[in-house]
Amino acid sequence: MSTLKDDTIIQALLLLAQRCPRLIRQCYWAGTSSIAVEELHHRESFDLDFHTRAAHEKTTPLLMELQAAFPGAFTVLQSPDEYGSGFQGLLSLPSGEEITIEVLSNYETASDLDLEDARTAPGIKRVTLTRYLEDKIQCVAERSEARDLVEIMAVLKHAPALESMARQALSDQDALLVTERLTGWTDDAIEADLAAYRGVDSRAAKQCRDMLLAWLKELA
Repeated sequence: MSTLKDDTIIQALLLLAQRCPRLIRQCYWAGTSSIAVEELHHRESFDLDFHTRAAHEKTTPLLMELQAAFPGAFTVLQSPDEYGSGFQGLLSLPSGEEITIEVLSNYETASDLDLEDARTAPGIKRVTLTRYLEDKIQCVAERSEARDLVEIMAVLKHAPALESMARQALSDQDALLVTERLTGWTDDAIEADLAAYRGVDSRAAKQCRDMLLAWLKELA
């Protein structure tokens, strides 16, 4: 899995802002790349994620805009399904580098309080650090990816004041389900899951696992 430098991410964002007004108007920059580039600087990114601001918005028109804006330079990797819920493609930049872009239809309408102006790409909105942390804690309950633990730990080290919010977000989850998820992450399982992510410290994931389990014990 190849990583991307911040300047590659920014180059792609600026091009999208210039050529894809509908995408920029209807979507916000989501995912770890937004937080890594603008807040944490804790690791290199792998792709660009955009989520629609409105819930259940069809993404097919956004794909058509991208294809028209970058003729011959945008290759579709995953087409929208019958509901137009999302797509993924590979954008070839003028520099010769390539970046994966994923656009997903949100399951809920994004609140203005959860978004802020991107500093590195004028005109683009991105997810706030607080909402990103809430989403990552929810991810622990919904999927099995050790990198979510790494991201949670990075946010809390960067912004310790968010711990009380993180504890509340954890208490809103199904405690039994989260406990099962976390206890399933043995040290070996974490090491294996993070092997593909160059430069990611597995110790952070283990520390986060133990911290969240301790919080759950206190809640019980």
